[in-house]
Order: sequence, then structure tokens, then C-alpha cells
Amino acid sequence: MGGRQAGERGANLQLWVERRLSESHAVLWSVVIVASVFDIVTTIVGAYRGAPEGNPVALAFIETYGTPGVGLLKFSALVLVVLLWAALPDRYATAVLSAFAVVSLVVVGLNTVTLATL
Repeated sequence: MGGRQAGERGANLQLWVERRLSESHAVLWSVVIVASVFDIVTTIVGAYRGAPEGNPVALAFIETYGTPGVGLLKFSALVLVVLLWAALPDRYATAVLSAFAVVSLVVVGLNTVTLATL
């Protein structure tokens, strides 16, 4: 009977990990959301002030959709992060959140420096 249970568990492969929002993930999500908002704002302000867009993907979105393209790109990236966070085990979900938070904070810092020098 034990072998049958193991086989049944293997047949019911779960694609999503059931998780609770841990304190560390809540903090990381807060950083991701706040940094994303600042990224969108500083990118749009920079575009209005004539700063060149350094990210070719963001540039393509801006050229196609105008400044709302920045929000669309960031929203798309956040959807991907949510899907990865929901699908991956905690260890990898934490890595995804951490990486996105760090990259977003670096981009906000670079945007802020660029805006200060215009």
C-alpha cells in the first residue's frame, strides 16, 4: 500500500507551491513594489526631461506605447515575478524576489543620478 501512495503522489504533480507570505517575503515584496513605483516615476520624468533610455527593452516599449509603456513593461515584469514566486520553492522564490528588488533599487539609483545631472 505504501508503494501505491507514493505512485499516486507522483501522478499528482503540483505546479504551484502552496505558501504563506512569510515576514521576509513581505519585506521583499514591499521593496519590490516601492522600487517599481519609483522606477516608473523616475523613468517617465527622465523621458520628459530628455534623458536617453538605456534599456533597449524599455526603449522599445516607450517607442511603441509612449510613456505608459514604462508602466506596461514594469507590470509585465511584476507578473512574471509573481508567477515565479508562486511556482518555485521558498528558497528560489526568495532569490527571485531578492534579485528583482536589488535590480529595481539599482535602476532607481541610476535614474536618480541621471535626473540630478540634467
